[in-house]
Amino acid sequence: MTRDATDPTEPSLDALFEILANQQRRYTLCLLSEMNGVSTAVSVLVDVLTDDLEISCNRLRMNLRHRHLPKMADYGLIEYNWQEGTIRYQCSDRLEALLEVSERRK
Repeated sequence: MTRDATDPTEPSLDALFEILANQQRRYTLCLLSEMNGVSTAVSVLVDVLTDDLEISCNRLRMNLRHRHLPKMADYGLIEYNWQEGTIRYQCSDRLEALLEVSERRK
């Protein structure tokens, strides 16, 4: 994972662009951002995102659990407890600004 030299707790801009390049991760982060740090279950996330992403529940659940959530957790954008199936968004000013721009582009 690449960190920004100016703020070692923030992922680099390149890392954030890599994360946001994927629609499923982008939608997931937008939804989690709206929850203001409240922990949520993967199953709830899947239920909400399935219609927006036009993907089956099973496929989305697999993608989230095995690819997207671990990657976002590695970059420090979320807390992900795979055993309990819970997620909590970790607020980042730089990420919030990028999510705001991406929301306007929908």
